[in-house]
Amino acid sequence: MSITQEERLTGDQIARRQQKAWAKTWQHAQARSPFYRGYPRLAGRAPRAPLPLEEIGRLPTIDKSVLSSHPEAFLCVPPARVVDIVTTSGTAGEPLVCPLTETDLQRLAQGEYHSFRGAGLTRADTVLLAVTLDRCFIAGMAYFMGLRLLGCGIVRTGPATPLLTLRMLERVRATAIVGVPSSLLLLAEKAAEAGLNPASLGVRKLICIGEPIRQPDWSLNRAGELLAHHWQARLYSTYGNTELAASLCECEAGRGGHLHPEFLYLEALDERGRPVPDGQVGELTATTFGVEAMPLIRYRTGDFAALYRQPCSCGRHTLRLGPIVGRASQKLKLKGTTVFPSALQAVLDSFPDLSTYVILARSGSSGADAVEVRLVCRGSGNEALRALRERFQGAVKVVPDLVLAAAADLEALQMPAGARKRRYFVDLRQAPGHAA
Repeated sequence: MSITQEERLTGDQIARRQQKAWAKTWQHAQARSPFYRGYPRLAGRAPRAPLPLEEIGRLPTIDKSVLSSHPEAFLCVPPARVVDIVTTSGTAGEPLVCPLTETDLQRLAQGEYHSFRGAGLTRADTVLLAVTLDRCFIAGMAYFMGLRLLGCGIVRTGPATPLLTLRMLERVRATAIVGVPSSLLLLAEKAAEAGLNPASLGVRKLICIGEPIRQPDWSLNRAGELLAHHWQARLYSTYGNTELAASLCECEAGRGGHLHPEFLYLEALDERGRPVPDGQVGELTATTFGVEAMPLIRYRTGDFAALYRQPCSCGRHTLRLGPIVGRASQKLKLKGTTVFPSALQAVLDSFPDLSTYVILARSGSSGADAVEVRLVCRGSGNEALRALRERFQGAVKVVPDLVLAAAADLEALQMPAGARKRRYFVDLRQAPGHAA
């Protein structure tokens, strides 16, 4: 489906396309997956009986723990059909193995093609791909395949040293970069140290992956503001998930990542598994369409965001995904209040007298969490702490422990040996479901 066709789809047309794609997924999963063969009984249906998409809520949800404990039960193709194997990052436990068929790879490329087209890229663009294509990660491969399908020129620097990346930008004059925001900020800093103005390198678009660049109200967060300032480029936020083999990317309106309706069906659920109203944050739960090897039905991703169905100013009627506000494993129980680290970061990032910080979470008493913010301030540290306490109280109603620290100590916490990107939240809790 071309982007032009996608822009012209009405709400009714989108619903019909999703129902058709769901019918194929439902039939395929029942016929091929040992895990899903019993699902019709759970929905009150006879085996192989159709299930309307509007009744999908009758089926139970699954999560990564279910998928990782029974991976073979989800496989719908013989091993000989698997042509590529990718894994999750493993930041919250053992990496999950996800097999892909040739059809799955084509679907992956087509999804990224639509996302990049939605961000305004064309075959006239040269795109620097600052994302790794190795270590079994899906992202770099997906972006490369989508850009190839689009016909862009591609510069595969990967996560190279900043100086090498800058040298390539000078030589090839790339018009867009796909990269992690913290890495793009570091690149801008190294450019300034080398006497280069990032804005002079010709980059017009930054496709930002892996880290948030927007607040829930769509405004740029501190990282986004700094990127826009240094690069003088338009920013696009994306959301991707290895298990879903799909991503959603913003258009130029910057009001959420657009769903490509024939690839996924999305829900936002509360803690009891009930749908939340549009615009309200819930756990992103997805059903894949068109996946051969490992289709997933009502898969709870662990990511929390809001969904929006109002038509976008770009002309599309497709569902949009708001900024990710946090992960289930990152939820903090702080002084009787549940809060995501991103809410604390929003306060810290808006504070002009703060140089840098790290949020540390530890297991506390009585089921609560002990949250400490170590920070480096400009000027008077005591005055900054007083002002920060007031901001936390006003914004999130609770105040974490605030501790002044040395910049070198924070650097060691933010960039430990082998780290791929800078950390501003370090989870040291040992309770089940929390990554150490």
